[in-house]
Amino acid sequence: MIAHFSIPARDPQRAAEVFGRLIDGAVMPFPVVPGAWVAIAHDGSGVGVEVVPAATAHHMGQGEAGVAHGGPVVMPWETQIRQDGDPEAANGMHVAITSPLSVEEIIELGEAEGWRAVHCDRGGVFDLVELWVDNRTLVEVLAPEGTRRYLAFYNPAVAAGMFMGAPA
Repeated sequence: MIAHFSIPARDPQRAAEVFGRLIDGAVMPFPVVPGAWVAIAHDGSGVGVEVVPAATAHHMGQGEAGVAHGGPVVMPWETQIRQDGDPEAANGMHVAITSPLSVEEIIELGEAEGWRAVHCDRGGVFDLVELWVDNRTLVEVLAPEGTRRYLAFYNPAVAAGMFMGAPA
């Protein structure tokens, strides 16, 4: 289960509003990162999307890592999350989320923001909308039928049959 994820955007508030629609969530400022906004699902799942300014980068912070040090290491957010990244850099991050919206509604939301939004088939197994936030960061959004097909496929036994050629 995804609890939350963060994603960079040129206009964090507008992007958070899109995610709020996608996950049926409340949208509000996220004061942990200056200029950030967050969408938090209404359904009690704890799912959230933190939308940070485009140049925001996560850093490992200071302190010794590992369990031998007697508990969590306290690292203030302001030392770990800074706006010193490249706002135009491509990246390998992507996330897939489910949405109660239809394929058409998801595409309309993306197009209204000027983002690439395309309905895609993944190997005949399931379908989704590729939503490209600021036309650089991929979010795969599964509408209800795509979600049903995804859940039928994305379990170890079935996926192994496709990914490794093993019997399902």
